[in-house]
Amino acid sequence: MAVAPPGDLAAANPAVSPAAPAEDSLAYLERLRSVIGKRGEPRRAKDPVSEPIIRIWCDAVGDDNPAYQDPAWAQQSRFGGITAPATTLNMWTLPGNRRAHRYGEPLDIVTEILAERGFTSVAAVNNNHEYIRPLRPGDHLSQIQHIGAVSEEKQTALGQGHFIDLVSEYVTETGELVGRVLLRMLRWNPSTRQGTPTDDSSAVDRLQPISRPRAQAIPTRSGIGTVRSFLQPVYAVEPTEERPFVVADVELADGTTVVSDLLNVEPQAVHVGMRVDVLTRETRTGELLPVFQPARPARRVDTITFADVEPGMVLAPWPVPLTQLSIAALATATFDFNDVHLDRDAALRRGARDVYMNILGSTGLVNCFLTDWAGPEAVLKAIQVRLQKQNFPGDTLTLVGTVSDKRLQDGAGLVDVAVRGYNSMGDHLVARCTLDLPLT
Repeated sequence: MAVAPPGDLAAANPAVSPAAPAEDSLAYLERLRSVIGKRGEPRRAKDPVSEPIIRIWCDAVGDDNPAYQDPAWAQQSRFGGITAPATTLNMWTLPGNRRAHRYGEPLDIVTEILAERGFTSVAAVNNNHEYIRPLRPGDHLSQIQHIGAVSEEKQTALGQGHFIDLVSEYVTETGELVGRVLLRMLRWNPSTRQGTPTDDSSAVDRLQPISRPRAQAIPTRSGIGTVRSFLQPVYAVEPTEERPFVVADVELADGTTVVSDLLNVEPQAVHVGMRVDVLTRETRTGELLPVFQPARPARRVDTITFADVEPGMVLAPWPVPLTQLSIAALATATFDFNDVHLDRDAALRRGARDVYMNILGSTGLVNCFLTDWAGPEAVLKAIQVRLQKQNFPGDTLTLVGTVSDKRLQDGAGLVDVAVRGYNSMGDHLVARCTLDLPLT
């Protein structure tokens, strides 16, 4: 997707719509921008932050952090009780499946104006969070929103559309500010998309994911192995879709050794001693072959200290299988009922090739990736996520990260981590994240 980088709406590729004379287009843009800066009335969440909803989120994300689910552990921690995952901040006030909120908010007004010219499809592009304090069960949040920016009409990979910055503050019933969010969205006209949403045909096979790759990794119960050696073959001819790839010599837990492909990881991240899962891969001819992918990194049970972290430290890769079920689970667990995440027919009508993961789901996986690495008492202070390629069923999202900086600020040990998530099409997300770690 061609998108503007954070903080620079003007950087996206410009395109002038032929649908109306220039004067009308200027007046239309002026009407859109007339909403900028006008604060809406507070939107109160239907329910307070609660442990059952936190558990549903953890189940969808695959997060076993005891700070979210173990009252006895949490009581003895630096938190003094259960907290909600930081990235849930902007889900509590979402309107839900029946869109039950007071009409006339700033985003409603902009959306209605955009619909006049067919900009009816939506995709989140950036999700920037600042966390003032952890959320706790019983916090009843309200969202106060305004439109921060509206771009000129742009040509993107999805079609012609406008980027919108929705800026929100989240407060408790006592007026305490607990966080801020800037959510950048693209509203585009699905009729302006170039090309077809599916790869091979306009026909839809409802029994298989549209985006299923030619060869798919399917988890088995064979166990975990360790890389003994590896190499990266280099070819001067086709097939280009199979380059680059890694062949690894793996010793399984029972002592058996197997040489096969190592999937869902970039070659530079492979190393001797890497833990891998054994999978089966379905070839183009329907055969099943044993292959490997990096094992999910073990969740840290203690918490790494600020003193023990240094810039350049690398987080072990985490491959996350993408299915229609996991995408739907993440969308519903984060109260995001936009049809493009749940309804394949709707996704196709709106110009997508299949249902795709919502940005709150992607951000939640980054949340889990970071706290699994740093430990349960790590506090996420800020996260800036920018989406690029979509996550479709049948693919794998691999998260990788590197510590980019550390600093003492107001007595807190802050650590910056650069996170990237990629799938078979390229980078799905890039994120800049800040953690508060115990000093020693």
